[in-house]
Amino acid sequence: MHIKHRHYIQKSEIKALKEDILKHYDETFLNQVFPKKSSIEVIQTEKGGTLFVINKELKLWKTEEDGYIPVLTFLLNNKVKIKTIVVDMGAIRYVANGADVMRPGITQIDPSIRKDDIVQIVDETHDRAIAVGKAMYNAKEIETRESGKVVKNLHTIQDAIWEFEKEFR
Repeated sequence: MHIKHRHYIQKSEIKALKEDILKHYDETFLNQVFPKKSSIEVIQTEKGGTLFVINKELKLWKTEEDGYIPVLTFLLNNKVKIKTIVVDMGAIRYVANGADVMRPGITQIDPSIRKDDIVQIVDETHDRAIAVGKAMYNAKEIETRESGKVVKNLHTIQDAIWEFEKEFR
């Protein structure tokens, strides 16, 4: 992943950014992402995505199609909580390599999930995030389905964002 442009945003721009994020997440999420005093660096990538580094920690990634996505390292360090889908051991290898989540591989679903919510996908044994995805259906619909894709995989421990974050540290 190559950087096209990077800059720090002014304090006056932070309010608009927070209001935009609140369209997708709740106040608790916002408070976990943004400490009271925040310096926010915005990194534009050549592929069109935007990364947000808050107090020297990569926390969010934004795409036009999917909105704001918390980066996996931020989830792995339990610094933020988002809605969760738990997958069985058989699904881990596929999901970690970028496959969408299929209904038979799910063992537990957060009942508050709505269509298009950003969710973390965790393994059932260690309860650790292995991917971030976008729900294709509401939780009730996912529960009633017997097969098919139910979560679009957006970010895994094998992708360009993960690799960029390792270099960024």
